[in-house]
Amino acid sequence: MSNHKSLVIAVIGGGFSGVMVAVHLLLNATRPLVIKLIDSQEVIGQGVAYGTDKKCHLLNVPASNMSAFADNSEHFLHWLHNQGFSEIDATTFVPRQIYGQYIQAVLNEALLNAPAWVKLERYRAEVISLNVGNNVNISTKSGEIIECDRAVLALGNFKSGNPPVNDSTFYESKRYVQWVWSKNWLEKLPVDESVLLIGSGLTGLDVVLSLHQQGHKGKIHIVSRRGLQPQVHKATSPYHSFLKAESPQTIRALVRDVRTEVKLAASRSIDWRPVIDALRSETQALWQNLSLKEKRRFLRHVRIYWDVHRHRVAPTVAQVLTELTQNRQIISYAARIQAYQEDADGVNVVIRKRGSGEETLRVGLVVNCTGPQSNYRRIEHPLVQQLLESGLIRPHEVNLGLDVAANGAVIDAAGNISEQLYTLGPPEIGQKWETIAVPELRKQAQELAEELLK
Repeated sequence: MSNHKSLVIAVIGGGFSGVMVAVHLLLNATRPLVIKLIDSQEVIGQGVAYGTDKKCHLLNVPASNMSAFADNSEHFLHWLHNQGFSEIDATTFVPRQIYGQYIQAVLNEALLNAPAWVKLERYRAEVISLNVGNNVNISTKSGEIIECDRAVLALGNFKSGNPPVNDSTFYESKRYVQWVWSKNWLEKLPVDESVLLIGSGLTGLDVVLSLHQQGHKGKIHIVSRRGLQPQVHKATSPYHSFLKAESPQTIRALVRDVRTEVKLAASRSIDWRPVIDALRSETQALWQNLSLKEKRRFLRHVRIYWDVHRHRVAPTVAQVLTELTQNRQIISYAARIQAYQEDADGVNVVIRKRGSGEETLRVGLVVNCTGPQSNYRRIEHPLVQQLLESGLIRPHEVNLGLDVAANGAVIDAAGNISEQLYTLGPPEIGQKWETIAVPELRKQAQELAEELLK
Protein backbone atom coordinates (compact mmCIF):
# COMPACT_ATOMS: atom_id res chain seq x y z
CA MET A 1 0.00 0.00 0.00
CA SER A 2 2.78 2.46 0.83
CA ASN A 3 3.98 2.51 -2.81
CA HIS A 4 0.74 4.11 -3.99
CA LYS A 5 0.20 7.87 -3.94
CA SER A 6 -2.24 8.79 -1.20
CA LEU A 7 -5.63 10.19 -2.14
CA VAL A 8 -6.16 13.43 -0.20
CA ILE A 9 -9.71 14.40 0.76
CA ALA A 10 -10.49 17.57 2.70
CA VAL A 11 -13.66 17.81 4.76
CA ILE A 12 -14.60 21.43 5.46
CA GLY A 13 -16.82 21.39 8.56
CA GLY A 14 -16.56 19.36 11.75
CA GLY A 15 -20.20 18.95 12.74
CA PHE A 16 -22.15 15.70 12.45
CA SER A 17 -22.05 15.60 8.64
CA GLY A 18 -18.34 16.28 8.30
CA VAL A 19 -17.31 13.95 11.08
CA MET A 20 -19.41 11.07 9.75
CA VAL A 21 -17.96 11.45 6.25
CA ALA A 22 -14.50 11.25 7.85
CA VAL A 23 -15.56 8.20 9.90
CA HIS A 24 -16.74 6.28 6.84
CA LEU A 25 -13.61 7.27 4.92
CA LEU A 26 -11.47 5.97 7.79
CA LEU A 27 -13.32 2.67 8.00
CA ASN A 28 -13.79 1.93 4.30
CA ALA A 29 -10.67 3.12 2.48
CA THR A 30 -8.94 0.43 0.42
CA ARG A 31 -5.98 2.56 -0.70
CA PRO A 32 -3.64 5.07 0.99
CA LEU A 33 -5.70 8.03 2.11
CA VAL A 34 -5.17 11.32 3.93
CA ILE A 35 -8.28 13.01 5.38
CA LYS A 36 -7.90 16.68 6.23
CA LEU A 37 -10.68 17.64 8.63
CA ILE A 38 -11.01 21.43 8.82
CA ASP A 39 -13.15 23.31 11.33
CA SER A 40 -12.80 26.62 13.18
CA GLN A 41 -14.05 25.22 16.49
CA GLU A 42 -11.77 23.79 19.15
CA VAL A 43 -13.97 20.72 19.66
CA ILE A 44 -14.90 18.50 16.72
CA GLY A 45 -18.31 16.87 16.34
CA GLN A 46 -20.51 19.54 17.85
CA GLY A 47 -21.48 21.93 15.09
CA VAL A 48 -24.32 24.32 15.86
CA ALA A 49 -26.68 21.57 17.01
CA TYR A 50 -24.56 19.86 19.66
CA GLY A 51 -22.28 22.69 20.81
CA THR A 52 -24.65 23.86 23.54
CA ASP A 53 -23.46 23.57 27.14
CA LYS A 54 -26.99 23.59 28.57
CA LYS A 55 -28.52 20.32 29.73
CA CYS A 56 -32.01 21.68 29.06
CA HIS A 57 -31.34 21.53 25.32
CA LEU A 58 -32.52 18.06 24.36
CA LEU A 59 -32.47 16.08 21.15
CA ASN A 60 -35.78 16.34 19.32
CA VAL A 61 -35.72 12.59 18.61
CA PRO A 62 -35.64 9.69 21.12
CA ALA A 63 -32.33 7.88 21.64
CA SER A 64 -33.52 4.84 19.68
CA ASN A 65 -33.31 6.75 16.38
CA MET A 66 -30.06 8.65 16.96
CA SER A 67 -27.42 6.06 16.14
CA ALA A 68 -24.65 7.46 13.97
CA PHE A 69 -24.82 4.31 11.84
CA ALA A 70 -27.83 3.36 9.72
CA ASP A 71 -27.00 -0.36 9.95
CA ASN A 72 -26.54 -0.40 13.73
CA SER A 73 -29.60 1.14 15.37
CA GLU A 74 -28.44 0.29 18.91
CA HIS A 75 -25.03 1.94 18.61
CA PHE A 76 -25.94 5.17 20.45
CA LEU A 77 -27.80 3.34 23.22
CA HIS A 78 -24.91 0.92 23.76
CA TRP A 79 -22.48 3.85 23.96
CA LEU A 80 -24.69 5.62 26.52
CA HIS A 81 -24.88 2.52 28.71
CA ASN A 82 -21.12 1.99 28.43
CA GLN A 83 -20.67 5.59 29.59
CA GLY A 84 -22.72 4.90 32.72
CA PHE A 85 -26.04 6.39 31.58
CA SER A 86 -27.89 3.27 32.65
CA GLU A 87 -31.13 5.18 33.29
CA ILE A 88 -31.46 6.10 29.60
CA ASP A 89 -33.63 3.88 27.43
CA ALA A 90 -34.81 3.93 23.81
CA THR A 91 -37.52 6.52 24.56
CA THR A 92 -35.26 9.05 26.33
CA PHE A 93 -34.66 12.50 24.84
CA VAL A 94 -30.95 12.89 25.59
CA PRO A 95 -29.24 16.29 26.14
CA ARG A 96 -27.62 17.48 22.90
CA GLN A 97 -24.39 18.15 24.77
CA ILE A 98 -24.05 14.40 25.41
CA TYR A 99 -24.73 13.64 21.76
CA GLY A 100 -21.82 15.89 20.79
CA GLN A 101 -19.59 13.75 23.03
CA TYR A 102 -20.93 10.64 21.30
CA ILE A 103 -19.94 11.94 17.86
CA GLN A 104 -16.42 12.64 19.15
CA ALA A 105 -16.27 9.10 20.52
CA VAL A 106 -17.41 7.67 17.16
CA LEU A 107 -14.56 9.51 15.42
CA ASN A 108 -12.00 8.39 18.00
CA GLU A 109 -13.12 4.78 17.65
CA ALA A 110 -12.85 4.99 13.85
CA LEU A 111 -9.32 6.38 14.20
CA LEU A 112 -8.34 3.41 16.39
CA ASN A 113 -9.79 0.91 13.91
CA ALA A 114 -8.51 2.52 10.71
CA PRO A 115 -5.65 0.81 8.83
CA ALA A 116 -2.16 2.25 9.19
CA TRP A 117 -2.18 3.66 5.66
CA VAL A 118 -5.19 5.90 6.37
CA LYS A 119 -4.38 9.16 8.15
CA LEU A 120 -6.53 11.93 9.57
CA GLU A 121 -5.08 15.43 9.94
CA ARG A 122 -6.98 17.95 12.03
CA TYR A 123 -6.91 21.66 11.12
CA ARG A 124 -8.42 24.27 13.39
CA ALA A 125 -9.01 27.00 10.83
CA GLU A 126 -11.69 29.06 9.11
CA VAL A 127 -11.82 28.45 5.37
CA ILE A 128 -12.37 31.68 3.42
CA SER A 129 -11.87 30.54 -0.20
CA LEU A 130 -10.95 27.65 -2.42
CA ASN A 131 -9.75 27.28 -6.00
CA VAL A 132 -10.13 24.28 -8.26
CA GLY A 133 -7.56 23.20 -10.83
CA ASN A 134 -5.64 19.96 -11.03
CA ASN A 135 -5.97 20.02 -7.23
CA VAL A 136 -8.24 21.86 -4.83
CA ASN A 137 -6.41 24.64 -2.97
CA ILE A 138 -8.13 25.71 0.24
CA SER A 139 -7.23 29.08 1.79
CA THR A 140 -7.75 29.75 5.48
CA LYS A 141 -8.22 33.02 7.35
CA SER A 142 -4.70 32.69 8.82
CA GLY A 143 -3.17 32.49 5.33
CA GLU A 144 -2.53 28.74 5.23
CA ILE A 145 -3.04 26.85 1.96
CA ILE A 146 -4.35 23.28 2.27
CA GLU A 147 -4.13 21.11 -0.85
CA CYS A 148 -6.33 18.11 -1.63
CA ASP A 149 -7.71 16.05 -4.50
CA ARG A 150 -11.35 16.39 -3.47
CA ALA A 151 -13.17 18.55 -0.94
CA VAL A 152 -16.42 18.07 0.95
CA LEU A 153 -18.40 21.18 1.84
CA ALA A 154 -19.92 19.96 5.12
CA LEU A 155 -21.03 23.51 5.83
CA GLY A 156 -23.92 22.82 8.20
CA ASN A 157 -26.08 25.75 9.26
CA PHE A 158 -25.39 29.47 8.93
CA LYS A 159 -26.55 32.26 11.18
CA SER A 160 -30.05 33.65 10.82
CA GLY A 161 -30.87 36.34 8.31
CA ASN A 162 -32.33 39.62 9.57
CA PRO A 163 -36.11 39.91 9.06
CA PRO A 164 -37.03 42.71 6.61
CA VAL A 165 -38.19 46.03 8.06
CA ASN A 166 -38.29 49.55 6.61
CA ASP A 167 -35.39 50.76 8.77
CA SER A 168 -32.87 47.98 9.40
CA THR A 169 -30.33 50.16 11.24
CA PHE A 170 -31.57 48.64 14.53
CA TYR A 171 -29.87 45.39 13.52
CA GLU A 172 -26.53 47.04 14.39
CA SER A 173 -27.74 47.73 17.94
CA LYS A 174 -26.37 46.09 21.08
CA ARG A 175 -30.01 45.40 21.97
CA TYR A 176 -30.29 42.99 19.04
CA VAL A 177 -28.93 39.43 18.87
CA GLN A 178 -28.79 38.10 15.30
CA TRP A 179 -27.48 34.62 16.15
CA VAL A 180 -28.71 32.95 19.32
CA TRP A 181 -25.51 30.88 19.54
CA SER A 182 -23.34 34.00 19.85
CA LYS A 183 -21.35 33.91 23.06
CA ASN A 184 -22.18 35.63 26.34
CA TRP A 185 -25.30 37.62 25.46
CA LEU A 186 -27.50 35.36 27.58
CA GLU A 187 -25.31 35.59 30.66
CA LYS A 188 -25.30 39.40 30.47
CA LEU A 189 -29.09 39.68 30.34
CA PRO A 190 -30.63 41.22 33.50
CA VAL A 191 -32.88 38.69 35.22
CA ASP A 192 -35.99 40.89 34.97
CA GLU A 193 -35.44 42.21 31.42
CA SER A 194 -38.30 41.81 28.96
CA VAL A 195 -37.19 40.17 25.72
CA LEU A 196 -38.71 39.72 22.28
CA LEU A 197 -38.02 36.52 20.35
CA ILE A 198 -38.54 36.65 16.58
CA GLY A 199 -39.67 33.16 15.64
CA SER A 200 -41.54 30.46 17.55
CA GLY A 201 -39.84 27.36 16.15
CA LEU A 202 -37.19 25.10 17.63
CA THR A 203 -34.60 27.89 17.88
CA GLY A 204 -37.01 30.07 19.84
CA LEU A 205 -37.78 27.19 22.19
CA ASP A 206 -34.05 26.73 22.80
CA VAL A 207 -33.85 30.35 23.95
CA VAL A 208 -36.94 29.95 26.17
CA LEU A 209 -35.35 26.91 27.82
CA SER A 210 -32.07 28.76 28.34
CA LEU A 211 -33.85 31.69 29.95
CA HIS A 212 -35.91 29.37 32.14
CA GLN A 213 -32.85 27.40 33.27
CA GLN A 214 -31.04 30.52 34.43
CA GLY A 215 -34.06 31.74 36.37
CA HIS A 216 -35.15 34.57 34.10
CA LYS A 217 -38.13 36.52 35.49
CA GLY A 218 -38.84 39.05 32.73
CA LYS A 219 -41.57 38.79 30.11
CA ILE A 220 -40.80 36.75 27.01
CA HIS A 221 -42.69 38.03 23.96
CA ILE A 222 -42.66 35.62 20.99
CA VAL A 223 -43.60 36.98 17.56
CA SER A 224 -44.05 34.79 14.49
CA ARG A 225 -46.12 35.14 11.34
CA ARG A 226 -48.72 32.56 12.34
CA GLY A 227 -48.05 32.13 16.05
CA LEU A 228 -47.52 28.38 15.67
CA GLN A 229 -45.19 26.34 17.87
CA PRO A 230 -43.70 22.85 17.44
CA GLN A 231 -45.96 20.01 18.48
CA VAL A 232 -44.96 17.55 21.19
CA HIS A 233 -43.81 13.97 20.74
CA LYS A 234 -46.00 11.13 21.98
CA ALA A 235 -45.29 7.41 22.07
CA THR A 236 -47.02 5.78 19.09
CA SER A 237 -46.93 2.64 16.97
CA PRO A 238 -45.67 2.69 13.36
CA TYR A 239 -48.21 3.50 10.66
CA HIS A 240 -48.38 2.03 7.16
CA SER A 241 -47.00 3.97 4.21
CA PHE A 242 -49.91 5.56 2.34
CA LEU A 243 -48.33 8.06 -0.09
CA LYS A 244 -45.95 7.15 -2.89
CA ALA A 245 -43.85 9.29 -5.19
CA GLU A 246 -46.44 8.75 -7.96
CA SER A 247 -49.14 10.33 -5.75
CA PRO A 248 -50.84 13.52 -7.04
CA GLN A 249 -48.16 16.04 -7.93
CA THR A 250 -49.79 19.18 -6.56
CA ILE A 251 -49.48 20.48 -3.03
CA ARG A 252 -53.24 20.92 -2.80
CA ALA A 253 -53.81 17.24 -3.62
CA LEU A 254 -51.03 16.02 -1.31
CA VAL A 255 -52.33 18.06 1.62
CA ARG A 256 -55.83 16.74 0.96
CA ASP A 257 -54.57 13.14 0.93
CA VAL A 258 -52.66 13.61 4.20
CA ARG A 259 -55.68 15.19 5.91
CA THR A 260 -57.89 12.37 4.68
CA GLU A 261 -55.47 9.81 6.11
CA VAL A 262 -55.29 11.67 9.45
CA LYS A 263 -59.10 11.61 9.69
CA LEU A 264 -59.14 7.91 8.80
CA ALA A 265 -56.55 7.20 11.50
CA ALA A 266 -58.52 9.24 14.04
CA SER A 267 -61.62 7.17 13.29
CA ARG A 268 -59.56 4.17 14.43
CA SER A 269 -58.32 6.03 17.54
CA ILE A 270 -54.86 6.46 16.00
CA ASP A 271 -52.97 9.72 16.62
CA TRP A 272 -51.88 11.96 13.72
CA ARG A 273 -48.17 11.66 14.61
CA PRO A 274 -47.48 8.21 13.11
CA VAL A 275 -49.35 9.31 9.97
CA ILE A 276 -46.90 12.18 9.51
CA ASP A 277 -43.97 9.91 10.41
CA ALA A 278 -45.09 7.41 7.75
CA LEU A 279 -44.28 10.05 5.12
CA ARG A 280 -40.63 10.13 6.16
CA SER A 281 -39.36 7.48 3.75
CA GLU A 282 -41.23 9.09 0.85
CA THR A 283 -40.58 12.78 1.54
CA GLN A 284 -37.51 13.20 -0.66
CA ALA A 285 -39.13 11.49 -3.65
CA LEU A 286 -42.38 13.43 -3.19
CA TRP A 287 -40.44 16.69 -3.07
CA GLN A 288 -38.31 15.91 -6.11
CA ASN A 289 -41.36 15.01 -8.19
CA LEU A 290 -43.01 18.37 -7.55
CA SER A 291 -42.71 21.08 -10.19
CA LEU A 292 -40.86 24.27 -9.31
CA LYS A 293 -44.21 26.06 -9.11
CA GLU A 294 -45.55 23.49 -6.63
CA LYS A 295 -42.38 23.56 -4.51
CA ARG A 296 -42.71 27.32 -4.20
CA ARG A 297 -46.40 26.95 -3.33
CA PHE A 298 -45.44 24.53 -0.53
CA LEU A 299 -42.84 26.94 0.82
CA ARG A 300 -45.31 29.84 0.82
CA HIS A 301 -48.39 28.15 2.21
CA VAL A 302 -47.63 24.77 3.78
CA ARG A 303 -44.07 24.79 5.09
CA ILE A 304 -44.84 26.33 8.48
CA TYR A 305 -47.57 23.76 9.17
CA TRP A 306 -45.32 20.93 8.01
CA ASP A 307 -42.44 22.13 10.21
CA VAL A 308 -44.42 22.30 13.46
CA HIS A 309 -45.88 18.82 12.94
CA ARG A 310 -42.78 17.15 11.51
CA HIS A 311 -40.14 18.65 13.86
CA ARG A 312 -41.59 17.98 17.29
CA VAL A 313 -40.17 18.49 20.78
CA ALA A 314 -39.69 16.36 23.87
CA PRO A 315 -42.61 16.29 26.36
CA THR A 316 -40.51 17.96 29.07
CA VAL A 317 -39.77 20.87 26.71
CA ALA A 318 -43.46 21.28 25.87
CA GLN A 319 -44.28 21.22 29.59
CA VAL A 320 -41.96 24.16 30.31
CA LEU A 321 -43.49 26.12 27.44
CA THR A 322 -47.02 25.41 28.68
CA GLU A 323 -46.24 26.46 32.25
CA LEU A 324 -44.59 29.73 31.21
CA THR A 325 -47.50 30.50 28.89
CA GLN A 326 -50.11 29.77 31.55
CA ASN A 327 -48.44 32.07 34.08
CA ARG A 328 -48.16 34.78 31.39
CA GLN A 329 -44.40 35.01 31.43
CA ILE A 330 -44.55 33.97 27.75
CA ILE A 331 -46.90 35.94 25.50
CA SER A 332 -47.14 34.80 21.89
CA TYR A 333 -48.32 36.83 18.91
CA ALA A 334 -49.21 35.94 15.32
CA ALA A 335 -47.76 39.11 13.86
CA ARG A 336 -45.12 40.81 11.74
CA ILE A 337 -42.61 43.33 13.02
CA GLN A 338 -43.16 46.76 11.49
CA ALA A 339 -40.53 48.94 13.17
CA TYR A 340 -38.04 49.36 16.01
CA GLN A 341 -37.76 52.55 18.05
CA GLU A 342 -34.72 52.39 20.32
CA ASP A 343 -33.83 54.75 23.14
CA ALA A 344 -31.35 54.72 26.00
CA ASP A 345 -33.43 52.37 28.15
CA GLY A 346 -34.86 49.87 25.68
CA VAL A 347 -36.73 49.26 22.45
CA ASN A 348 -40.30 49.86 21.36
CA VAL A 349 -41.14 47.15 18.84
CA VAL A 350 -44.15 47.88 16.64
CA ILE A 351 -45.94 44.73 15.49
CA ARG A 352 -48.93 44.23 13.21
CA LYS A 353 -51.06 41.35 14.44
CA ARG A 354 -52.89 39.03 12.07
CA GLY A 355 -56.48 40.11 11.71
CA SER A 356 -56.08 43.22 13.88
CA GLY A 357 -54.11 46.41 14.24
CA GLU A 358 -50.71 47.45 15.49
CA GLU A 359 -49.36 47.03 19.00
CA THR A 360 -46.16 48.29 20.58
CA LEU A 361 -44.10 46.04 22.84
CA ARG A 362 -41.52 47.50 25.21
CA VAL A 363 -38.46 45.24 25.64
CA GLY A 364 -34.82 45.42 26.59
CA LEU A 365 -33.54 42.95 24.00
CA VAL A 366 -34.63 41.53 20.63
CA VAL A 367 -33.40 38.03 19.73
CA ASN A 368 -33.54 36.61 16.20
CA CYS A 369 -34.82 33.02 16.49
CA THR A 370 -35.81 32.56 12.85
CA GLY A 371 -33.45 29.63 12.41
CA PRO A 372 -30.50 29.20 10.06
CA GLN A 373 -30.25 31.09 6.79
CA SER A 374 -30.62 28.68 3.86
CA ASN A 375 -30.68 31.15 0.97
CA TYR A 376 -27.08 31.06 -0.24
CA ARG A 377 -27.44 34.41 -1.98
CA ARG A 378 -27.92 35.99 1.45
CA ILE A 379 -25.38 34.07 3.52
CA GLU A 380 -22.74 36.41 4.92
CA HIS A 381 -19.74 34.10 4.95
CA PRO A 382 -16.52 34.68 2.98
CA LEU A 383 -16.28 31.10 1.69
CA VAL A 384 -19.86 31.03 0.41
CA GLN A 385 -19.49 34.46 -1.19
CA GLN A 386 -16.21 33.46 -2.88
CA LEU A 387 -17.70 30.20 -4.20
CA LEU A 388 -20.65 32.11 -5.64
CA GLU A 389 -18.53 34.85 -7.17
CA SER A 390 -16.16 32.33 -8.78
CA GLY A 391 -19.08 30.32 -10.15
CA LEU A 392 -18.03 27.10 -8.40
CA ILE A 393 -21.50 26.73 -6.85
CA ARG A 394 -24.97 27.94 -7.69
CA PRO A 395 -28.00 28.33 -5.41
CA HIS A 396 -30.89 25.94 -5.87
CA GLU A 397 -33.79 27.36 -7.87
CA VAL A 398 -36.08 27.49 -4.80
CA ASN A 399 -33.47 29.69 -3.04
CA LEU A 400 -32.76 27.04 -0.43
CA GLY A 401 -29.35 25.38 -0.37
CA LEU A 402 -27.27 24.55 -3.45
CA ASP A 403 -27.76 22.84 -6.76
CA VAL A 404 -26.36 19.36 -6.17
CA ALA A 405 -26.14 16.19 -8.28
CA ALA A 406 -27.53 12.86 -7.08
CA ASN A 407 -24.05 11.70 -5.98
CA GLY A 408 -23.48 14.79 -3.77
CA ALA A 409 -21.31 16.64 -6.29
CA VAL A 410 -21.99 20.37 -6.46
CA ILE A 411 -23.16 21.91 -9.73
CA ASP A 412 -21.42 25.09 -10.85
CA ALA A 413 -22.89 28.26 -12.34
CA ALA A 414 -22.61 26.83 -15.87
CA GLY A 415 -24.45 23.63 -14.94
CA ASN A 416 -21.36 21.40 -14.81
CA ILE A 417 -21.22 18.62 -12.21
CA SER A 418 -17.99 18.88 -10.24
CA GLU A 419 -15.60 15.96 -9.91
CA GLN A 420 -13.80 17.62 -7.00
CA LEU A 421 -16.35 19.42 -4.81
CA TYR A 422 -19.10 17.60 -2.92
CA THR A 423 -21.59 18.40 -0.19
CA LEU A 424 -24.28 16.90 2.06
CA GLY A 425 -26.80 17.86 4.72
CA PRO A 426 -28.33 21.37 4.90
CA PRO A 427 -26.81 22.55 1.56
CA GLU A 428 -28.99 19.89 -0.10
CA ILE A 429 -32.28 21.16 1.36
CA GLY A 430 -33.49 22.58 -1.95
CA GLN A 431 -32.67 19.31 -3.69
CA LYS A 432 -33.97 16.84 -1.10
CA TRP A 433 -35.98 18.85 1.46
CA GLU A 434 -35.66 16.12 4.12
CA THR A 435 -31.93 16.45 4.74
CA ILE A 436 -31.21 17.97 8.15
CA ALA A 437 -31.89 15.14 10.63
CA VAL A 438 -29.60 12.32 11.72
CA PRO A 439 -31.43 9.45 9.93
CA GLU A 440 -30.90 11.21 6.57
CA LEU A 441 -27.45 12.64 7.36
CA ARG A 442 -25.93 9.33 8.46
CA LYS A 443 -27.05 7.71 5.19
CA GLN A 444 -25.75 10.61 3.11
CA ALA A 445 -22.39 10.53 4.89
CA GLN A 446 -21.95 6.82 4.20
CA GLU A 447 -22.96 7.11 0.54
CA LEU A 448 -20.77 10.19 -0.03
CA ALA A 449 -17.73 8.44 1.48
CA GLU A 450 -18.30 5.54 -0.90
CA GLU A 451 -18.51 7.97 -3.82
CA LEU A 452 -15.30 9.77 -2.80
CA LEU A 453 -13.40 6.47 -2.53
CA LYS A 454 -14.33 5.29 -6.04
